[in-house]
Order: sequence, then C-alpha cells, then structure tokens
Amino acid sequence: MELATQTYKYKRLFLIITFVVILPLIAEESLIRIYHLEFNNKIWYSLLGTGTMLLFSTPVFIYLFRKADKTAYSLQKQLVENKEIQQKLTLTNIELDYNANHDFLTGLQNRYRLFRVLDKMTAERSELAILFLDLDRFKSINDTMGHLSGDKFIKLVSMRLRQTIPMGSQVFRHGGDEFVILSELPNSRAVEIAQHILDAFKEPFEVNNTFLYTSASIGISHLPEHGSDSVTLLKNADRAMYRAKELGGNTYKVFSQSAENEELKKLMLENDLRNALETDQLLIHYQPVVNLATGRLKSFEALVRWKHPELGLVPPGEFIPVAERSGLINDIGTWVLESACRQVKEWHSANDNLGLAVNVSIRQFKDPKFPVFVKDVLEITQFPAHLLILEITESMMLNDSESVRVIEEIRSLGIKLAIDDFGTGYSSLSKLGFLPIDYLKIDRSFTMEMLTHEPMQSIVQTIIDMGRNLDMELIAEGIEEVDQSTLLAQCGCQFGQGYLFSKPLPAEEIEITYNLSTLLKVK
Repeated sequence: MELATQTYKYKRLFLIITFVVILPLIAEESLIRIYHLEFNNKIWYSLLGTGTMLLFSTPVFIYLFRKADKTAYSLQKQLVENKEIQQKLTLTNIELDYNANHDFLTGLQNRYRLFRVLDKMTAERSELAILFLDLDRFKSINDTMGHLSGDKFIKLVSMRLRQTIPMGSQVFRHGGDEFVILSELPNSRAVEIAQHILDAFKEPFEVNNTFLYTSASIGISHLPEHGSDSVTLLKNADRAMYRAKELGGNTYKVFSQSAENEELKKLMLENDLRNALETDQLLIHYQPVVNLATGRLKSFEALVRWKHPELGLVPPGEFIPVAERSGLINDIGTWVLESACRQVKEWHSANDNLGLAVNVSIRQFKDPKFPVFVKDVLEITQFPAHLLILEITESMMLNDSESVRVIEEIRSLGIKLAIDDFGTGYSSLSKLGFLPIDYLKIDRSFTMEMLTHEPMQSIVQTIIDMGRNLDMELIAEGIEEVDQSTLLAQCGCQFGQGYLFSKPLPAEEIEITYNLSTLLKVK
C-alpha cells in the first residue's frame, strides 16, 4: 500500500510538471512561431499562455481529481477490509486460546490450563486443596456401550461435577476419565467436597435411554503439607487416588507420607527381589510335620526365606505379597519347587518315606502349563509323585472348571493336594466335596486359641470331623504347646507342625537335627 501511494505521488508530480508547465510553454512558443504572432500589449501573451496552460492542464486536473477520489475510495475500502481482517484475527486468536486451554469434549479447562492455574495458585496462596478424581469401572462402560456412549457419559460426569463443587473451586479434565478439582476453600473442607461428589454419583447417568451407575476414587493433597509446587501436589493427589482405588473405589483418601514411604519400601524390595534369585539370596527352610499320635516325622514343608545383603532376613510376610503383586512369585515358586524336590530326594537315602509340601501361588495355579511344569520337575529330580504335597488356598478352588481341570491333572500325576489355612478364607463346601483333596491344614489362628477360647475347640472339632468324613487327613499348624498337640490328637487330627516340634530350619540344620545322612530307613 505504501509503495503504491508513493508511486502515485511521483506520477501526479510528473503529470503536473508536464501538462501545466512544459507542454503549455512548448505549445505557446510553437503557436507564436507558426502563426508569427506579435502583440503590442503584453497582456495578450499572458492570455495566450494562460489559454494553452488551461488547455493542457484541465484534462490532467480532471484526471487527477478522479484518480484522487478513486484512490481515496480504495484506501477507505482497504481500511475497512483491514479492520475486518483484524477482527477475524482477534476472534481466531481468542478461539485458539480457548481451544488450547479447554477440553474439546467437555468444555472444562484442560490439563495445560490446570498446570498454569496451579502454578499461579501455589505461588500466591498459603492454602490449596487438590482433589484427583478417577471414575470406577469406566472401561467397562466404554467396552460394552461403545466410545460414543462413553463420550456422552464423560460429558454428563463433567456437568454433574460443575453442579456439585462449591464456589471457590474449579474443575479440570486431566484426561480420559480423570478430573482434577482445585479448591481455594480451607483445606479442612476438602474431604467434605469429596464426600459431596461421592454422594452425587449415587444418582444414575442416562445415556441413550439407559441408566448407568458409576462411582469415583478420589485422592486429596494439600498445600503446603503435601508439596509446594504443582507437580508434587498433583503426583501426591494421584497416589492418594490409587490408594482409594485399591480399597475398592467409591471412597477418598488423603495423601499420607508414611503410606508413601511404605510404598517406596515395597518398590525397593521389588527391585531387589528381581536380583535375589540370580544372586543366591533366596533360601529354603524346612519345617517338619509329625504324626501327633506317634511323634514320628512324616514330611517337611518348604518355606522360602530371603537373606537381603543389607536388610538381613526379610520376613515372608513382607516380600511374598510384593512377589505376588509384581509377578515374581512364578519364578520364585518354580525355584522353590525344584530346589526342595532335589533336597528331600537326597534325604531319601536315609528315609525314603519323607514327604514334601510346597505352597503354590494363585498365579502359578492359573497358569495352564503348571501341571506340565510339575511333571517335568518330578522327572528331572526323580522325586516320587506320591510324596509331594502341593498346598493351595481355598480361593483357588472357587473358580470355575479351569481350576477343576488343573486339580485333576495334578492328581493324575499321583501328587497329593492340601488346602492351606483352611477356615480363614471363603470356603465353598459344596465344591470341597467334589474335589480330590487329600489334606486340610487347620490354620494356626484356630490352634492358638483352642485352649483359651472354648467355642474355638468346637470349631476345630467340626473341621476335623468334616475332613475325616470327606476322607481327608488333617494337619494342624502353629502347635506351640504340648496341651495343644494332645487335644488335637484327641479330636482326631492326625498330623501337626509348629514350634513345639521345630521352627523352620535350613537344610544343614535339618540334616543334623534329624540325622538324615545316617538315619535308618523308617517303615
């Protein structure tokens, strides 16, 4: 535009000089010479000059005036267009800014906006509560009704959250089925807000004429107790939310540093446990099982132990749950079964009737290849199948036909099965009568209280009678007193184990204690 205006100025100046100055002078001089004009009065020369100038300049000025009007109109039109473009750019920038800061589906402020707002709040405020919300079972809604219905459901959830949270709070969509609420109210009111949200979710959501129910798991963190920056506060609220989800959902949890330290300890244990097998940190201790009537040794239960290079002997109650959660229990169970079979097979040179009991985790039990693996171990170690007892929990026999198939395959090998800690879990007595179980192990909690709590003795007697009626043998755990052993024998329990007879011992001490290298064979 500026270049065109500048060009027009030079063109106008050229036209004026040419048609107002130069051409009139040339025309006037030419007329005088051609027609030999001579005037006595100089005024005629002025009139001639003025006439020739008007003759040439009038069209030029008319042209310039029209050109000026046209240029002015073009400039005015350009200004209007520029203003319209500016307005469109402004609206576009507003739209882009809105889209950058808001979730497309719900219209809520998004994760990017959340961090900007949270950064500002943590810098300016002395108190702030962060509520991290995750919907329970949303995946099943998505899978069964489709993603379009899932999107509608998320929209309804966002609307209900907006209606539920009090003034002084903001709700953001963190992503997926996760939402974050920032509360500027006193931190003590955060649990009140969380409970209001849980109550609000008791009402169903209607999607495509179908009523859907859901609940939420909510984690809460506070400024400044649980962090001073947005990343830490969100992370801690997220951790608290997962704790709420581990409790079954439909609840809230406030972040706890002590609980987080416990989780960190478990994580460290998991990392160390991965190297324990490779570095020979795992050990097997053996606890004898004796005949309560004769006191004769019947078998050993193989119990895994972990000798940590820094922590020392880690209790099984600490690392077994970690192994189960991480999936390492399969590798550990594999090693225990094969190692224990090799060890007790060696002791058969002194007592070829010694049995071996090994615990089986639910992960191992659910592996379709588990029976084949057990068969391979027996072949490799040459351990007699009829002397091996695999201990399973009550929950393993509750499931389906697959559990029955695994049990039947194991029993077809000649291996015995025992239900460990019987009476402490959920028992399906109807299934118990149809499964080929050889032993019931009475949990130590019954054994420990049967002398001091008379009703417990009746429960133990009932378990023993039931087992014998089902043609099963009974093994009582946790026997520590002679009176316990005597009473159990009188009730009809055949076998027992516990500190009264021996605590779990490493293989070297077992050999010395029971003289397994030279003991005459027991018939």
